[in-house]
Amino acid sequence: MNKKTTILLGLNELNFDFIKYYIKNGDLPNFKKLFENFKVVETTSENKHELLEPWIQWATVHTGKSFKEHKIFRLGDITKTNENQIFEYLESKGKTVGAVSPFNAKNNLNNPKFFIPDPWTITKVSGNWFIKSLYNSIHQSVNDNASGKLSIGTLLTLATGLLRVVPIKKYPKYIKLFSQRKNSGIKAVILDLLLSDTFIFLYKKHKPDFSNLFLNSGAHIQHHYLFNSAAYKGSLTNPEWYCKKGFDPLIVLLKQYDDLIGQLLRSDINLFLATGLHQQPHKNLTFYWRINKHNEFVSSLKIKGVKEVLPRMSRDFLIEFSSDQTAKKAEEILNSVIMEKDKAKVFNIDNRGSSLFVELIYSSDIRDGDSIRSTVDKELSITNFKKHISFVAIKNGEHNGIGYFVYNPNNINKVKKSKIELKKVRGIIEQTVLS
Repeated sequence: MNKKTTILLGLNELNFDFIKYYIKNGDLPNFKKLFENFKVVETTSENKHELLEPWIQWATVHTGKSFKEHKIFRLGDITKTNENQIFEYLESKGKTVGAVSPFNAKNNLNNPKFFIPDPWTITKVSGNWFIKSLYNSIHQSVNDNASGKLSIGTLLTLATGLLRVVPIKKYPKYIKLFSQRKNSGIKAVILDLLLSDTFIFLYKKHKPDFSNLFLNSGAHIQHHYLFNSAAYKGSLTNPEWYCKKGFDPLIVLLKQYDDLIGQLLRSDINLFLATGLHQQPHKNLTFYWRINKHNEFVSSLKIKGVKEVLPRMSRDFLIEFSSDQTAKKAEEILNSVIMEKDKAKVFNIDNRGSSLFVELIYSSDIRDGDSIRSTVDKELSITNFKKHISFVAIKNGEHNGIGYFVYNPNNINKVKKSKIELKKVRGIIEQTVLS
């Protein structure tokens, strides 16, 4: 009987070719051990570009179903379904479960050892008062990242979290990173480091049969700063004001991941690693923008029937309406909004009846005084759109549907193929936990 506990480490969207480049340069010794001793297989998921979103791919991992089967299209959609996820399935089989930031996952567990949701999915937090406060602070810090403003309460809770869950020997690492916090991507590195240390603290305390840690800063840094990576060999460069020349945020993050992997490799566990998909270099400069105060902005549009406005990742937000009819009317208006200076479309809309998932897709520079207007509603006109938004990033990386799945061939039956469907990952993990 296999008595080892099992951990699924989600390193969202990492490109293993970049990691191998750094390994050849003498960095990332624990990734090197992982690649030498573990089996790496490619995963495949969706064929349509619009379905290559991590919240879809990770729902596939958790449910063991393709998009066609689970139909989870938006971040947060999982909370509106009755899909049976790996977490509650294993619990139903008598196994204990814990999770930190599982992406687009619903806490539907009866008695989890711990469950800290991802910062964008509104679901139950399982843990003591400290865990709940820590989640609220992480939620606020991530969703307010574009404005760069954190409340005093958030800063105090994050500091308390560091003192409570981080070993003293790691303090110099945090101090060094904090001293570099003005460099591009470093705040994301600190967040993932804190999530990792929180997970290790909770794992050691509870030792659940199955636990999951999901980290997203690799995806964030590749999306926004890949052109600064030594592993990138293309011709595009980021402006100096955006990410200073010679600074490589990706290797800074990967070294933190490497330390985490080293810690897990030294533990007596069944370790799985998955990426969901991976990123490849983008081919041109594309700007990302985010609404600052979503409720205030939607109110300024004077759209009728709005019940609730919920921020999502980066450029996206969700509007709940009082009826399908008011949502349909709002969709028509929002779809017609253009940037006055170049007549380019500003929003992309996904209508689900009484709710709209809105993506701010305008991808060029926006300057003070640039105005937007609706081509179907003469009353909708904002003369200085810039005051409602914050610059998020310049797109450097884009999604590729191939992902990676890594496992120890000594612990489970060997996967005979070099490429498997992503939805098969759940079954492989369950087989290990239940064996």
